[in-house]
Amino acid sequence: MSPDFVLVAGPLVRASSWEPTAKHLREAGWRVQVPDILAYHAVPPAWRAWTRSLLDHIAPADELVVVGHSSASVLAADLAIRLPTRSLIIVDGEVPPSQGPASPVRPALRDRIQSLAEPDGSLPVWSKWFSSDAERTSLVGLDILASDPPAFAQFENELPKMQVDWFDDTIELASWDHIPAGFIQTSRIYDHAAAEAQRRGWPVTRLQGTHLHPTLRPAETGDAILSISRRLAAI
Repeated sequence: MSPDFVLVAGPLVRASSWEPTAKHLREAGWRVQVPDILAYHAVPPAWRAWTRSLLDHIAPADELVVVGHSSASVLAADLAIRLPTRSLIIVDGEVPPSQGPASPVRPALRDRIQSLAEPDGSLPVWSKWFSSDAERTSLVGLDILASDPPAFAQFENELPKMQVDWFDDTIELASWDHIPAGFIQTSRIYDHAAAEAQRRGWPVTRLQGTHLHPTLRPAETGDAILSISRRLAAI
């Protein structure tokens, strides 16, 4: 039986960031779901409510491969224990704790977010967070996306407006590490997470790209997902 792939985007971007990869997988004959929570909420749901919202927009299937990109790694782990999940794949994101509280971002990034907040707690959209850091902009892939101004304008227009206190919430993860898991690293930002995945004995694939690889290099991303999922199915 072939699984459905559920591609989960982090809350700071729209599910459209996954659509190029989803298109590649569908053209190869796979069933793919890309739940878009922000299409149904004028205000982003609380972090702890995000999984519940995802579940409302995932069609029933007998077997799933749940794939989380960036901060959706925690969401993917939370989903995996609530659905008939064959395996879990993290793409360029943190490796969540095996159980217990999980925040949207690491403490160092939370500190940076605080420094960007306006007096009313509002934040610039995610793509503006690194505008003064050319190296980070390049690692994320924003410079490549910005080379196509119409596409970049559409991308930025879809990004949600967040409040700084949104990042103080946690998701309480039940134990999930009995589910076969793998890791795909696409940028140097997540060297530490790839190392942790290896420490846990997961299959790890390293691609030479940027954090926005699912948008910018969809064929390579999709093929890596298929390769990892096949390796996990054999475990």
